[in-house]
Amino acid sequence: MSYSEINSSRLLQKLYLAAADDQNLSPFLSELALAYNASLATIATMEGPSRRDGLRVSGCANESEEAPRLPEYYAMRSPFRPIMMLRGNLGRVLTTSSMLSRERQMRDQFVNEFLRPAGHQYLATGIFAQDGDRFNYFVLNRGDRFGEFDEDTIVGLSEMIPHFQTMFQLRGTMIARDRHLDFFTASMAERGVGLVVLDRSGRVQSMNEVASAICCDNDGLVITGGALAAANADDNRKLQQEIFSLMNSPILSRPGSTVFVRRPAGRPYRLQIMPLSLRKYYFAGDGVELAIQIFSEPVAEHGLDATLASQFGLSPSEVRVAEHLVAGHPVKRVAQMLGNSVNTIRVHRRNLYRKLGVARHYDLVRLLGNGLGN
Repeated sequence: MSYSEINSSRLLQKLYLAAADDQNLSPFLSELALAYNASLATIATMEGPSRRDGLRVSGCANESEEAPRLPEYYAMRSPFRPIMMLRGNLGRVLTTSSMLSRERQMRDQFVNEFLRPAGHQYLATGIFAQDGDRFNYFVLNRGDRFGEFDEDTIVGLSEMIPHFQTMFQLRGTMIARDRHLDFFTASMAERGVGLVVLDRSGRVQSMNEVASAICCDNDGLVITGGALAAANADDNRKLQQEIFSLMNSPILSRPGSTVFVRRPAGRPYRLQIMPLSLRKYYFAGDGVELAIQIFSEPVAEHGLDATLASQFGLSPSEVRVAEHLVAGHPVKRVAQMLGNSVNTIRVHRRNLYRKLGVARHYDLVRLLGNGLGN
């Protein structure tokens, strides 16, 4: 076995070790930079229309150096990213000279204000995977000491691209598996809490026994076409809107949402929808996006839940009437307590029945919970 073959074998070994442990990714990149006479090696992902970096891990050939931070200002002005994303360039290794002419390099703001001062003006780069608006790419940088990347380097990096793809698919699968175990463990600690995990397409990837029993019994929630759905059309519309919104929102701006789902019998379910905090690291096609916890605990004794009232479109007056009716007070007594006429209370009651989808007082009590307002 030649030296180059031994070197390549060692690189691949370190690359696949990174699939099991993120801490191995930066050392691999340092080794990659050293092997190709680069000062810096980086693996990153661009996400969404803004092309911001969702993940960026670097390794320096010289351990005493630190990878320069890529400011968002310059990332948005990179002349290389639009070229990398052109149809036909997926899986190709591109260099500075193959993307920009010498004259263009001398004039470019990104090159002159960021790359050149950092000593990283020559690069070899390529996108090795794409999933919708998510692009995974690598970059090797050099300064004037070694100059442009030659043909041998391009060939060697081209042979690495399939391994980058495989490693990140393994990495996404292993992360998803670990996160599933974490959520299952947490859900088992809370008796009676259902758990459903959705992938990027909104399809159910896994669920615990509590959630499975609810869906199998058609108790307000069902699995339709592989997706979680509410049996009630209005509730399902709200549920799907929240799922879509959270999947397309930055995690920090919308950390979660609550939806109530009506049941044939008993109090409505409270669904807590949570984006997974590590979703930006998932590169596998079935990477998980959302976790939905299903609660069926009684509504708080101090009154009707504000989110529940908001979802069903109840006015403040209707909320007060509902609390007194469910507490067991007759219409005349409710009118006296609220200072309204009996006719006004009856109008509010009719509106409650219509908005909540019930036909009689018994159904109202069953929906909102016994003892509410006591």
